[in-house]
Amino acid sequence: MNTKSIITLAALSIASIASAQHADLLLIRDNAGNLLTGQYDFGTNQLVNTNTRVYEGEFDAFGTSDEPGFNALSASNIPSGFQALSGSTPVSFDANSFQIGGQSANLYHWDGAGAVNFTASSNALTISKSPSAIFSSLLDGSDSDVNGFDIDTTSSDGFLHKHMDAGLSSISSNDYGFYLWSLTLNVGDASTQPVFFVHGFGLEDEIAHEAAIDWVSANLVPAPSTLALLLGLPAMTARRRR
Repeated sequence: MNTKSIITLAALSIASIASAQHADLLLIRDNAGNLLTGQYDFGTNQLVNTNTRVYEGEFDAFGTSDEPGFNALSASNIPSGFQALSGSTPVSFDANSFQIGGQSANLYHWDGAGAVNFTASSNALTISKSPSAIFSSLLDGSDSDVNGFDIDTTSSDGFLHKHMDAGLSSISSNDYGFYLWSLTLNVGDASTQPVFFVHGFGLEDEIAHEAAIDWVSANLVPAPSTLALLLGLPAMTARRRR
């Protein structure tokens, strides 16, 4: 990879710092074939970045959400230094149990009060698509990985745009707060690093949501890439925009 390609890669990876956009999850390959996760804004048709591991969203009053969408660019829209996903290939996910403070769970909850403090959730989260009787995965706060299903299949040129549904089992005021879970995405024989989702329910507290995202970024996601360090780029965190 030449210097121009390296600079392009770094710029795309940190583009969200300045724009602070709320965007869908992007799946893309680098030229080494690694499967990466980033962000793409379909409202403006702009690539936000190619290096995101933490995504945010909101549940509605009924405890449901379809944020973020899962996307891949067609081969004709791939930026320099990257590759499209293989055409006509299933894209699937698996949900992960992971540790926080010596506790392992596949779903965590924080009530939004005081310092960020995620603990295993007593509520449950169902991830599904139609028909939900067939395509459904339950995250119940236990120490168990959960098998997922095919999100969708890429088009012949690698394009993908699909939303899944996520719904809480209980939606009383006692369930208000922020929910945290993790997925690994699979395309053919390639898998991403685990990605994390932080969704708010019943609270209109942007500061607390921001704090939860920052906590996950600092404690569950590895340090900035060696590439950024080699280029002398500062370590920064993407901010949210409504």
